[in-house]
Amino acid sequence: MPEDKIAPMTEREISWQVLPIKKGGKKLMIFVIALLGTGVLLYIFAGLYWALFGLLLLLGSLSAFYTPTKYILTEKEITIKRPLYTLKRPWAEIKRYEADKNGIFLSPFSRPRKLENFRGIYLMIEGNRDEVISFIEERINESKRKA
Repeated sequence: MPEDKIAPMTEREISWQVLPIKKGGKKLMIFVIALLGTGVLLYIFAGLYWALFGLLLLLGSLSAFYTPTKYILTEKEITIKRPLYTLKRPWAEIKRYEADKNGIFLSPFSRPRKLENFRGIYLMIEGNRDEVISFIEERINESKRKA
């Protein structure tokens, strides 16, 4: 297709990838010590198979720390891609957001509730904080106008 015939992109999109283990520091040391400590303690008190089983469970539950997570925000939905699964949520489900130093929490509730930690989405951010917050505000305000 000739260059002058390419259709312009109509949907705005923000995407970024996060890999917390890259930062290193205290968190990396705690991660390694927790893995080694758990493995050694389980081996001493429960045996080799329980130690391996425990390490697998611990590695699985902490996978967001050492595997890349890709976030894609479009005008229609939020997509979170991890190595074993992909999570998609439409903006119509998001009613509120809260920003902290490590990222942004997207809540399906219009005011704080006890269940929101189980029903919401946390977006880890690296370097594009202001751009992401303004995009989220636009999407939430647009959803409120449509409702």
